[in-house]
Amino acid sequence: MKGSELVEMLKEKYGSMDNLKRLMEKDPKNVLYPLDLEDWLYHLEHPNAEVKQSETIFIKDLKINMSDLKMLDTIKNQNPTSIRNLSYILHKDLKTVQPRVHKLAEEGFIKLEPGPKNAKKPVVNFNKIEIEI
Repeated sequence: MKGSELVEMLKEKYGSMDNLKRLMEKDPKNVLYPLDLEDWLYHLEHPNAEVKQSETIFIKDLKINMSDLKMLDTIKNQNPTSIRNLSYILHKDLKTVQPRVHKLAEEGFIKLEPGPKNAKKPVVNFNKIEIEI
């Protein structure tokens, strides 16, 4: 995507830069508003710049542990067909795996897609996790 396309998307989303600035004043804790404003200003000046698309997840209280990271790695690299299949691959009881999978899905780390026989297939669509402190 080009910078000019991103500017158009931001215009559709906020209406105008002034509207975005008003939203920032009303909700100063929203971290997306300043990022969108910064992108908008940059790409107005650089309309032909290539926009690197990525997905950012903001989590206030991160509660992820090593077993969750192992689960994410397993989902990414072994492509389980269902949550039950994931529990089999991990050699863990379904009753312990299922709540963690749903929690990771709620937090945006994985997506649950339709699988065989009405099962939910866990999917990881990223290659890297960055944590900023």
